[in-house]
Amino acid sequence: MSIKFEKMHAIGNDFVVINYDDVTDKSILSPSFFKNISNRIYGIGCDTVIIYQYKDKIVSTSFFNNDGSEAEICGNGARCIGLLLNKKYGLKDCVLKTKKRNYPITINDEISVDMGIPSFADADIGLANSFESLKKEFPEFNMSCVSLGNPHLVLFPREKLSANDLQSIGTELESHPIFRNRINVSFAYIKSKNEIELSVFERGVGLTLACGSGACATAYIAYKNGFVNAEDILVHQKGGTLKINIDKHNHIWQSGSATYVFHGEL
Repeated sequence: MSIKFEKMHAIGNDFVVINYDDVTDKSILSPSFFKNISNRIYGIGCDTVIIYQYKDKIVSTSFFNNDGSEAEICGNGARCIGLLLNKKYGLKDCVLKTKKRNYPITINDEISVDMGIPSFADADIGLANSFESLKKEFPEFNMSCVSLGNPHLVLFPREKLSANDLQSIGTELESHPIFRNRINVSFAYIKSKNEIELSVFERGVGLTLACGSGACATAYIAYKNGFVNAEDILVHQKGGTLKINIDKHNHIWQSGSATYVFHGEL
C-alpha cells in the first residue's frame, strides 16, 4: 500500500500531513505507524503527524506526536492545515475540528487561528492534585497552568536556563505525577510589554524549534500577570516569531507563517 503525504513546517515545527481518505487500510494508523513516520533516520521525520479529512470548509484533524501519543491540538499544525487548504482549494477561511474544540482559521498574508478561550479548570489541565504542591516543589519558578484544548505549564525563570537545564527540567515536569496526561512545558522570558522569548518542551516530542499553542498559553499567562499588553504580543522562538492577540471576548488569536516543503508517497 502506498500513502500520499505532504511535508510542512511552521517556524521550524515540522509535520507529515496525511489525508485520511487517501489511506485505504485504516488499521495501519497506529502509535507504531506514527512513531515510524516521525523517525528522522528511518522514516520521513517530523515532530508531529497530522491526519485530516476535509468537507465543506470543515477539516476534521488529529495530531500524533513522534512518540506515538495523540495531542488534542497543535497551533503550528493548525496554520499548516490552513495553508494546505488554501493551496488545494483556494480557501481563505475554514474551521479545524478536533475531538474537543473547533478552531476557526483565516488565510491572508498571514495565517491566523482563533485558539479560543483558555481554561484554568483542573479537569481540563489534567491535575491530579493541588497545583500549589508543585509550586512548593519548584519555588525558583513563577508558574501557572492553563488549557487551550491541550494542557500547558508556563514557567518564568529568574534567569535564562541552559539547553541541558531546559531538557532535564522539561523532562521532569512533562511527566510529573501531578499531571494525569502529562503536560507541555514553556520557559518564558519577558523582554518588553509586547515581546516574549520562549522555549517549549512539548509533551511527547521534547524541545522543539517552536510551539504555537505554547506561545498562546504563555502570552495569555503573561497578560494576566500584567507582564505584557493584550495586543500584538511577539513571541520569539528558535524557529521564528508568532504574533498573539487577546480579543475583548478573551479569545486568543495566533498569527504567523506556514511553509509547504514537499510532497511524496510512502
